[in-house]
Amino acid sequence: MKKILVVGQTPPPYGGQAVMIKYMLDSQYTDIKMYNVRMCFSREFDARGKLSVHKILHIFTIIYRIWIMKFRHNIDVMYYPPSSTPKIAVLRDVIILGFTRFLFKKNVFHFHASGISEELPKYNILLRTISYNILKKPYLAITSSEFNPNDGVYLQARKNKIIPLGIPDNNVKEERKTFASKGKLKVLFIGLLNSTKGEGYVLDAIYFLQKKGMDIDFYLAGKFESEEYRKTFFNKVDQYNLMENVHYKGIVKGKDKHDLFLKSDVFCFPSFFSSESFGIVLLEAMMYQMPLIASRWRGIQSVVKNGVNGYLVDVQNSEQIAIALELLYTNRNLLQTMSQKSRQIFCEEYVLSKYITRMEEALNNI
Repeated sequence: MKKILVVGQTPPPYGGQAVMIKYMLDSQYTDIKMYNVRMCFSREFDARGKLSVHKILHIFTIIYRIWIMKFRHNIDVMYYPPSSTPKIAVLRDVIILGFTRFLFKKNVFHFHASGISEELPKYNILLRTISYNILKKPYLAITSSEFNPNDGVYLQARKNKIIPLGIPDNNVKEERKTFASKGKLKVLFIGLLNSTKGEGYVLDAIYFLQKKGMDIDFYLAGKFESEEYRKTFFNKVDQYNLMENVHYKGIVKGKDKHDLFLKSDVFCFPSFFSSESFGIVLLEAMMYQMPLIASRWRGIQSVVKNGVNGYLVDVQNSEQIAIALELLYTNRNLLQTMSQKSRQIFCEEYVLSKYITRMEEALNNI
């Protein structure tokens, strides 16, 4: 029986990485036994990247727990999901790994937050050298897409593996979406709301299409990264005179989230977030039979099959978003076809069981 110590955050808060680690820990394996040292540096998203006494003390608590778990259970493999940004999170990883990774025969780095290979070279030479030497040469590096930065190659991992993410199918009844032959189109965005997730570019596109006489509503759910950005966003809503068309739902979970997916027609996710590597919310949208409009950004490009289950657009390009929305607005048969393709691709490639099988195979082979 292979013993693996998983070090990482589980919900709350409900970020993609935390959710995927929880899925992995909660799954059943034939020849693997997993142990967990839970990270909890930020209880809320807006606390990320901010230094506090709690976080400093927590670093040393985690180091202590890793040592205890290693020797209490005689564990030879440690699984760790390194950060890429902000710098304070990378330095946290460097400290934790500097005091622990040498304890284990093999280390697995899972780059849920990709981009360390792009960020580390920006550091000053002393910090870059120290960080690189502590992070380099994991036994196995895992990423979710061939479109993500080659973080494992950069760190000289002995093995590199691409494993697409997967989630539970919470729409097994396949509640069918019905699309009106004409009229209002409902566009949905779910995620952290900040200037690099792209919701502002969706707003620009809808404003342009409204001027052409198209009836489009924009539903948003998630937490604003800051009060300042929330004010900026809604000032633009007022400026565009879209107060009746923009509907902010806050943080949604459970049945509220389920219903929001079912009532919406198109999912827009034009993110260029610095550590975005896949976007599991796209998988949720596909599960609920939604066509996707998303950015040509890292692993997002693996999920959206351009012209099949949606459209890829260039980052920060509201004009291309508008073109894609107009195609779906004016051709409801296309909307229906892409809806069915989304569900089909999800079932074939992105259900949780496939992800766990691939992870188990990769971990068994180290």
